[in-house]
Amino acid sequence: MKHKILGLTATAVVSSSLFATMAEAESISIKSNDTLWGLSRQYNTTVDQLKKTNGLTTDVLRIGQTLQIPGTNSSKEITTPAPVKSVSKTVSNVQYIVKGGDSLWVIARSYNTTVSELKKANKLNSDVIYVGQKLIVKQETTQTKQEDVKQSEPTKQQVISNPNTSTYTVSAGDSLWKIANKFNITIAELKVLNNMKSDVITVGQVLKVTGEATIDNSTENTAPQNQNNKVETMISEAKSLLGVPYRWAGNTPSGFDCSGFIYYVLNKVTSVSRLSTAGYWDMMKVINEPSRGDFVFFTTYKEGPSHMGIYLGDNQFIHASSSGVSISNLNNSYWKQRYLGAKRF
Repeated sequence: MKHKILGLTATAVVSSSLFATMAEAESISIKSNDTLWGLSRQYNTTVDQLKKTNGLTTDVLRIGQTLQIPGTNSSKEITTPAPVKSVSKTVSNVQYIVKGGDSLWVIARSYNTTVSELKKANKLNSDVIYVGQKLIVKQETTQTKQEDVKQSEPTKQQVISNPNTSTYTVSAGDSLWKIANKFNITIAELKVLNNMKSDVITVGQVLKVTGEATIDNSTENTAPQNQNNKVETMISEAKSLLGVPYRWAGNTPSGFDCSGFIYYVLNKVTSVSRLSTAGYWDMMKVINEPSRGDFVFFTTYKEGPSHMGIYLGDNQFIHASSSGVSISNLNNSYWKQRYLGAKRF
């Protein structure tokens, strides 16, 4: 078998039997931006199988944590004539403009690349991206010419199937948020699966989903409960970071600024872009009074929203201030006179 890649050709004649084998379990160490959903897609397994194998009760992962990846590929053998294929692959640079809701992970999935490759191509030192930013992505184009040949004996090839991948038909009253919660994935992941550029869906539209639904149309009260679990997970993660020092543009446990802190803890329960405080202000929904897990905004060193935190209840909020991650009171004279309002993600 001969191979040649990146703009050249490869010719392969299949003339032997390939037999499906179960993937052996392996260990991995959790890196920044890893999620159970992303790992399940990467290793062709499911979120439930990952959680069961590792005894996990939540979707929260920590950097450096070790996970066992189960072998979950199911396979069967089919008999087909062996063709001769001429494959031509070319790689070209494409310019991509960052939109609201984007993250390096989402963009990498859209273009079948990795976060590290994106950062290398754009000389990025962190995961921070901004709406309107222009990124270079590598797009591979494959052209295959297949010619039928006279074959006296059939060959066997492996077909790998994923029984947990399914579709969902949009019903009246549905939203991306509601569907994402049914199937225990994030809105961003749902949009990537379906190549969606906006949050608009229509009744009767068929969407690709993965995993098993956690609720059905007759159990509407489960969605708020699932959202409440995510709120408590986010707040628990935020409190575990109390005392982490302030760092301008920081978005890791080695140091945070206010919006970097929000970016980090939100990505423990969903997928969001690294935005400024003003960026998060623009993408969230206005509410009259904050509830636990909502976001409170302030104007500090410049006009407009320039500081934010997570509301904990009883007028308290947790944030990354100049003294590090801490809990403050909205009735404090400094914060009270700079309070702009509350919003909900």
